[in-house]
Amino acid sequence: MEIELSEPHHVTVGYTGQPGERTFFLQAQEGEELLTLQLEKGQVEGLGELLGQLLTRIDDEPATDWDRDAMQLRTPVDPAWSVGEISLGLDPDAGRFAIEVAALTLEDAEPDTARIWCDRDQTRRLAAHAVEVVGQGRPRCELCGRPTAQDGSHVCPSTNGHGKLSR
Repeated sequence: MEIELSEPHHVTVGYTGQPGERTFFLQAQEGEELLTLQLEKGQVEGLGELLGQLLTRIDDEPATDWDRDAMQLRTPVDPAWSVGEISLGLDPDAGRFAIEVAALTLEDAEPDTARIWCDRDQTRRLAAHAVEVVGQGRPRCELCGRPTAQDGSHVCPSTNGHGKLSR
């Protein structure tokens, strides 16, 4: 299956669940068609960072202020598939960005694919929102970068396993 959303009016990332047990999603809506795809946290983080880099290339920046309520996932949050690959592109003449995703497949089968076109405003908001969504998780250890408990404690490999690091 190939899906192309050329003029979506809603593009976002989000999650369900609590920190440490979150499930992440990419969602786009064009007309009545709502496309929801499941992502990994690292894919959301990479999407936000790479879109930010593309914006920088064209002398633009991610949004600093946007309507966070408008960026919420829409229901039903029912993913069509889990994303295996993400590619990003830019049409500089049109000032539009393409997010191309392919389904995670375990066999040599042709994966389902989707292409979502975003204008600059959508891309600015999506880049900033992706970074914010990832940051809403558990705190990270300053030494090793791994997620910690909500109080900041964890067994840190940087301490050679000789105890818990706590703040």
